[in-house]
Amino acid sequence: VLTEVNPACLFSANSAPSYQNKPLIVFQGDAFETDTKLEGLKNFFLDMFAHKAMDKINLGGLEHVIVLTAEGSKVAFRHYSISFKKSGGRVPRVELEELGPSFNMELRREREASADIKRAACRVPKQVKAQSKLKKNYERNALGETMGRIHMQKQSLDEFQTRKVKALKRGRDKVVEAERAKEEAKRAKRMDDSDEE
Repeated sequence: VLTEVNPACLFSANSAPSYQNKPLIVFQGDAFETDTKLEGLKNFFLDMFAHKAMDKINLGGLEHVIVLTAEGSKVAFRHYSISFKKSGGRVPRVELEELGPSFNMELRREREASADIKRAACRVPKQVKAQSKLKKNYERNALGETMGRIHMQKQSLDEFQTRKVKALKRGRDKVVEAERAKEEAKRAKRMDDSDEE
């Protein structure tokens, strides 16, 4: 049952979040971990916003936050915009402005799905499962691209196999040097002969 419903049009928020920007979702209260009803509600909201657990968060990408606070069987839903202000330290000062909608929920009746239906809903297709099982040294980045790491031994350029061209052989250099020396000797002899005449 929803109580104290305030639609978004009642709030004068100056900064609305960007299109398709996912919100940060905060669940306050131990009841979200201990109570099965609230655990189901938590899963519902995480599925609704298609959320994944992240190890690192870029502060520049955070624009809005949804806060769900549990007190007994009542849950308060609040939606805030986030703005970062300069502070004296390295971590910025965070200011929240209520965006709306906001409402309170009270969980009265609950009907859990049968085990078969629950299992069918949580089933992952084989194709997706095969994609998620990556080979060794493969990982996916935040954009969903597959990245691989290759481990190679140190290579010596002396032993590196290249295309062998006859003109580039070392023995060829000696032959060319010898031919040049003969040419120069002939020139020198001609010069000497011309000087004698």
